[in-house]
Parts: sequence; structure tokens; C-alpha cells
Amino acid sequence: MKMKTTVLGAALAVAGFAQIASAVPTAAGLYLIDTATGDTAFAAANAGGVASFNGTLGDYTVNISATGTTISRGAAPSLDLDVANATAGAGATTLQVYYSDGAFGPTAATFSLNTTGPSVGTITTSAYLGSTFFDTTTTLASSVDVYPFTVNGTGSLVGSSYYLTIEDLITATGISVDSRFSTSLSSVPDGGAAILLLGMALSGVGLLRKKLAA
Repeated sequence: MKMKTTVLGAALAVAGFAQIASAVPTAAGLYLIDTATGDTAFAAANAGGVASFNGTLGDYTVNISATGTTISRGAAPSLDLDVANATAGAGATTLQVYYSDGAFGPTAATFSLNTTGPSVGTITTSAYLGSTFFDTTTTLASSVDVYPFTVNGTGSLVGSSYYLTIEDLITATGISVDSRFSTSLSSVPDGGAAILLLGMALSGVGLLRKKLAA
């Protein structure tokens, strides 16, 4: 099958794919790759951080949406990737689904990467921290999902300015597979970090008062 590139909401040109960090998308959104056919699709996120793709890509028929949100001006980011349906046709192998957003920070938080589902098929979920959109240089967490629920990983999320990418790899077995699942990457600001920042601010105020009184 001839390789086809589908562009939704942004310009995209793909010249080979070794790893996601070197791919073309340079904006927040969804990026899909059918590894068997080489077909790709990019759906840019709107101003509210929402991106969606509903249609056929290579050997897969998919209905996918994703959202990126933040609180405290990017200090506690959250990414959600919802696969309402991913049906693999005969001959399908792997569908790579990425959602990337940013820039976030400054952040000192604890993250949690969770997947609900899949009902059938094998899903491998990963989360990455990078210096640009779709940068997979630093892995935050990764695991194979087991029905009905998987905690893919938890840990520290620290950065002054960074981008986040979540990845779901849907693996078929050459037969029709209908997958439904959701993945979320959430973060909660560290209480210790907040107290430290408050202490530093109060110390600065105290020093300033001493200086003005001198």
C-alpha cells in the first residue's frame, strides 16, 4: 500500500520515521502512525488544548480524542488520551498514538500515569518529558496495560520549561481487534516544594525589611 499522510489542522510532511522526537509535528496535538502501511495523521490541538481524529488510517479505523490542561499557570499539567474505538483490519500490526502538549512549568510535582482498559488487544503506554513537542528523550513511565486498569507509573515531575508526550501502542495480531481505553497523565504539586517556596519568599521579605530598617 502506498504511504499516505493525512493532515488535520496543521501542515505535516513525514520523511521516514525512526523515533518520534525527529518527526515533523511542531505543535500540540495528536500524531498517529500505522507501522504496517507507513500512513500518518496529525490533528492539531485547538486553543482549549483539545485534538481529535475520527476516520481510517492505514489498516485501522479509529475514533480518538485528547486534551491537555494545566493549573497554576502550567505548574501541574494533565494530559488525557481517550480511544473510543480502534478497529484493526486484517494485516494490521501496530498503531502508534501520541499526544503532546506544552510548554509547562515551572513544576515540582508528583505525576501518575494511568490506563483504563483495554477491553481486548495489547496496549503499551508510555509518558515522556522533553524540550519540544513529541520529544521522547526522557521516559517518565512505561508499561504494558492489563484489563481493566493499569497504573503505568508514578514519580517526580520537575522542570522549569518542558513538554509532555503520552504514547499508546496498539498491537493487533493480524485479525480484527476492537480496542477501547483511556490514558491519563496527571500531576499534583509537591507540598514540600510549595512550603520551600513559601519559606524562601518569607525569608526574602524578612531580609528586605532588615535592609530597609538599617
